[in-house]
Amino acid sequence: MSDIDKTPRAPLFARWLGGMLLVLVFVVMVCEMLGWPFLRQPLQTALQNQLQRAVIIDRPFHLQLLGGIRLQVGGLRIAAPAGFDAPYFVEAHGLSLALRYRDLWSLKARDPYRIASIRADRLNAYMIRHANQEASWDFELDDGSPPRPFPIIEQLAVNEGQAKVADAVTDAQLNVKFYTEEGAHLKTPESQIKVDGQFRRLPLQAALVTQGFLPIATQGQDSPPVNSQGWLTYGAVHATFRGAVYDVLGVQRVKGQVEVKGSSLADVGDLLSLTFPRTPHFKIKAAVEKNATQWAVNVASAHIGNSQLAGQFVYDIAPETPMLTGKLQGSLLMLADLAPAFGAAATPTTSNPHPGKLFPNTSLDFTTYGRMNADIDVHIDAVDLGSAFRQRIAPLKLRLRLQKHKLSLAELEASTAQGSLSGELSIDAHDVQNADLSPPAAPDWEIALAVHDIRLEQWLKVSPQTDKKSTSDEAKETSQQPAPAYVSGKLNGRAKLQGHGRSTAELLRSLDGQLALMVRQGEMSHLLIEAAGLDIAQAVGVMIKGDQPLPMHCAAMGWRAKEGVLTPEAAVIDTPVTTVTVNGAVDLGQEQLNLKLQASPKNFSPLTVRSPILVTGPFVDPQVSISPGPIAARVAGGILLALINPFAAILPFLDPGDQSATTDVGCQQTLQQLKMRQH
Repeated sequence: MSDIDKTPRAPLFARWLGGMLLVLVFVVMVCEMLGWPFLRQPLQTALQNQLQRAVIIDRPFHLQLLGGIRLQVGGLRIAAPAGFDAPYFVEAHGLSLALRYRDLWSLKARDPYRIASIRADRLNAYMIRHANQEASWDFELDDGSPPRPFPIIEQLAVNEGQAKVADAVTDAQLNVKFYTEEGAHLKTPESQIKVDGQFRRLPLQAALVTQGFLPIATQGQDSPPVNSQGWLTYGAVHATFRGAVYDVLGVQRVKGQVEVKGSSLADVGDLLSLTFPRTPHFKIKAAVEKNATQWAVNVASAHIGNSQLAGQFVYDIAPETPMLTGKLQGSLLMLADLAPAFGAAATPTTSNPHPGKLFPNTSLDFTTYGRMNADIDVHIDAVDLGSAFRQRIAPLKLRLRLQKHKLSLAELEASTAQGSLSGELSIDAHDVQNADLSPPAAPDWEIALAVHDIRLEQWLKVSPQTDKKSTSDEAKETSQQPAPAYVSGKLNGRAKLQGHGRSTAELLRSLDGQLALMVRQGEMSHLLIEAAGLDIAQAVGVMIKGDQPLPMHCAAMGWRAKEGVLTPEAAVIDTPVTTVTVNGAVDLGQEQLNLKLQASPKNFSPLTVRSPILVTGPFVDPQVSISPGPIAARVAGGILLALINPFAAILPFLDPGDQSATTDVGCQQTLQQLKMRQH
């Protein structure tokens, strides 16, 4: 009986199990057809717990699990973190996602997720970052597992994408629009980005076209590059790029050609957070390549104003303060192109914001000195000093260093007119970075320059001849002796000055130090000497005979600077016929001249008024006049003598000369004083 009872149970259990499976299959098929709508809320809750953000999954919700995971939702919204003024972080409409089970089953701890496809009709995002570095894209994911690389997405399509960027760190307010249709199933994938807005208070527009975002984001260091091209306009700066980029979320490698042009290199410095000087209009062509931590930039040509430069540089972003090293070279540097770096106008035609003043009072931006450090070797073939100079400096060598807010131009070596220049300039802007100081601190300047045996007649345009001559004039020069220079000889000198200021004018108002100039083996125009002594008869005689240079027994000047006022401690020019001394002051701060040139002739002169020459007034419009006192005394004496005998009126103008006025001893004393001050 027991055997009969046991027999039907096996078929009954099988039928029951089979029925349950049929019911389960039926339920799964029904749920598959309906899209598992009851899983929307659990999935939404799971995402919220994972992201620590509010998540909303909008209907319609359609999920398929057979043969792979395929999800279609009407919309997905991920909230912005607390404290961010944004309606959401990311919002997607018409979103679909596809995953394969085999990719999930083979997934290891540190492998990237592999996603078969992601498509979205519209994707919007609010990318916000506060000044304290907190950002809306930061997620607090602390599940104890190591971070995974960026997902591998095989197909990506976004029909309409837009992102609002508000970054307090870079002072950026940008609107980004993008489109992409890419994947291995397409022969010609393409992705586009357009940017419009403001960056650091200047308008910015940009566009980038690539073969796809996915290869850029997911390729490794050894993967082939993705061709890309784009352009950017920032204020008056326009840049184009053509090359390759890849591994944006890894080492962020870049390689290509860049062309940049604009009104000033300082704008490029503001864009890239680099320390670049204010310059005139520029155009640069360069090859750029970036690896993990360094940018290599090979500047093939850089036209800055009228200067022609080039260079090779490496910018290392690994240190706490990025470091720029390299070599700046070129065939020509126009000194006028450096004027904007010191606050002057880029072109002479630009209206002077301070009429009646020569030196610019525009405040320079020393806050950029903290953006980076630098060590640059400079080698320029020729430096054009301007229209007042006959010869260029050729070559110029120096070392530019920027270290902890201190800029120095050191190891200066320059050759010109058979002589040389050397020295150093430094600007210490360390205290400028301290915003707590009131009034704001000004940078400290130190200037040390030396001039060695520069031939004045070859360096300066000190000849009565003009440089621009007609063809007939040039033909005549072949048969005529050229007119002598007004002054010639070997110029030597030293300057050691200190000051402080945010502008060139402010610096000059504060200058302290010493300046010494000497001319050796020098000669001076005889006509100029007689004119300085107001020796009318001698000057007329020189004009009739022709101007002949006179040797200068001594030409030395020693100036002391105190709070921007230059005072000659010893200034003398001694020739066989006349001794000229200089007294007075030059006020650099007020830009005023107050000098008296006293000439003491040594030879007999039948007609001289022997009166000092006064050079006064502002730098931009100096006035040259004759001191009226001595002249009035001589004229009055002549009138009185004329009452006795009309021929006696000429006697006050007959100057036998002061033979004791020779300055051999005085010049030696002057040189000795200058020598003592230099030591």
